[in-house]
Formats: sequence, structure tokens, C-alpha cells
Amino acid sequence: MPDSRKHRGPHPQDEWDFAPRAIPALNRAVGDLCWLLSRGYSSHGACKLVGDHLQLTARQRLAMLRCSCSHADRRDRQRRQVAQQRLSGHKLDVDGFNVLTTVEAALAGGFLLLARDG
Repeated sequence: MPDSRKHRGPHPQDEWDFAPRAIPALNRAVGDLCWLLSRGYSSHGACKLVGDHLQLTARQRLAMLRCSCSHADRRDRQRRQVAQQRLSGHKLDVDGFNVLTTVEAALAGGFLLLARDG
């Protein structure tokens, strides 16, 4: 069955939710959420606490959650990164679905957010 969804471009609310005036609050939200995650708070509870405190919309909360991780998770992910020079001549498996959805969002004019772990 073909895909019949009609929402391939950016969400209509994105221009407002991710406008330049919203970025400082989103950056603070990610910092606060990472701090709470690093202290053992559940992602659900911490996301609600930070989102309520900063009065974030549902899409802003989702972006905050996807851009956040604990300090330990960030260190672990950075430790496992492989330098580009070390990849030459080696097989590399890529998660094509995530690549496709990112490229699709960019080509459709959607917002791309850089997560805390890079």
C-alpha cells in the first residue's frame, strides 16, 4: 500500500517554535534536562518539569528530549566515535532510515537540530 501521508514538509508551527527568539530557551531547556538526566531523573519526568517551567510547546519538548542526554551518555558516545581518517579502506554500515529522514527534512525546508552529543 503506498504511503498516503500528506505531512512531508515542516510542521506549520515550526516557524514559531524554532524561531531565533526561541533558541535561548531551547538551549537552556537542553542544558537543564541534561543536568537532570545526569542525576538519575527519568526522561519523562524531567522533560515535563523543564518543559512546564519554560512553557515549551509539545514540539519544543520533543526536540529538547531528542537533543538531550546525560553527561555519562555523552562521554560514552564521544568515546566510541571513530575519526574520519581511520575509516578509509574499511566497511561502514550506515542507518539509512535516519539518513533519509534527515535529508528529507532538510530538502523540505524543515529545521535540523544539532544534539548535545554531536
